[in-house]
Amino acid sequence: MLNDLVVSVIVPTKNSEKFLEKCLISIKEQSYYPNVELIVVDNFSSDRTPEIARKYADKFYQKGPERSSQVNFGVSKSKGKYVYRVDSDFVVGRDVVKECVEKCEDGWDAVAVHNTSDPSVSFWSKVRKLERDCYRDDDVNVAARFFRKDVFLKAGGFDEELIAAEGYDIHNRIVDGGFKVGRIKSQEIHLGEPKSLG
Repeated sequence: MLNDLVVSVIVPTKNSEKFLEKCLISIKEQSYYPNVELIVVDNFSSDRTPEIARKYADKFYQKGPERSSQVNFGVSKSKGKYVYRVDSDFVVGRDVVKECVEKCEDGWDAVAVHNTSDPSVSFWSKVRKLERDCYRDDDVNVAARFFRKDVFLKAGGFDEELIAAEGYDIHNRIVDGGFKVGRIKSQEIHLGEPKSLG
């Protein structure tokens, strides 16, 4: 039965207090809940991030030095059949986890969850939203964020030498390994958009 399958959501943080609460609430309010394990791995924040994280997370850890190692560590502490990496300045559509599980139970190994920009932040966030939405079904500019845990581990997890583009890297390794990446309708919204071109 689908609802018996645990999904471990890994959120890496670093001084993330501005958007973190909205992010974690969106995960707690998933239609797939309560079979969601929320794990926050914090990179020794100096703001209120640990306090906020402990309020919502099922598991809270502190680890560095970068996002890739934080996510890999969170996966090592997870109990889910599936793992889903969510950045701390995103809110997740209510049915994202449910749709990802359904897609994977239908034979897919990973899922690319479309992320778009919050257009209310600024003129430039509207521009970024238009750009991101043009890539919605693109087969080149895409990065899986939801994985069968065994596939994530077979692919070697995130490359801890990378400090950027680690999502594209693991996506390409998964595809090169012969695994199948699907897509869903629901999406994530990026709140941490620029307010100016500068």
